[in-house]
Amino acid sequence: MKTLIIATLLLIPALTFASVPDFPMAFWGTATVDGIPAPTGAIVRVYHGTVKVGEATVRSGGVYGYTEPTKQKLVVGEATGVLTFSIQSAAINGGAETQGLTSVTHPSFVSGETVNKNLAFTTRAVVAPPASSSGGGGGGGGGKGKSKAKVTPNELVLGSATSTLSEADRNIALQKQIISLLSQLISLLQKKIALQGM
Repeated sequence: MKTLIIATLLLIPALTFASVPDFPMAFWGTATVDGIPAPTGAIVRVYHGTVKVGEATVRSGGVYGYTEPTKQKLVVGEATGVLTFSIQSAAINGGAETQGLTSVTHPSFVSGETVNKNLAFTTRAVVAPPASSSGGGGGGGGGKGKSKAKVTPNELVLGSATSTLSEADRNIALQKQIISLLSQLISLLQKKIALQGM
């Protein structure tokens, strides 16, 4: 009996200082590729550096994890530092795993945290159309025309379009709008003054 008490007293400090493993972290949400829901069956993976620390399969509608506690989530057992996501599917990037043109990341592992993270992978570069000008016509008269910027399908990235107009062109267009509004305001004021004078 005395030996049992002594053994217990020796084990209590050892148990107190023993490391307790972290609770896992979990992610849920949707995955899109170039603004389109990721295909069903695609694999979403999460890495800490070059070490894979979790993965989940994309379900219908691009969902890779759910809010409900009994349904699938992307679970990360443990990690330190930045977490980086990737996606792989036969329908994306020729079947090769990709992190996209810009890495989709999460700042750090937090034990026990469940995070709603919608993953937006971009695999196509934004391509601006080449600038072109048209020459003037016959009879000695001629002039250069400016081409209007057009948004090509490749410029549509995650719901936003890029513009190929320069800042100077945008400023000139804004100045023209302001001058037009001021002209209309002056015209209205002149009419009001004329009506008051009658």
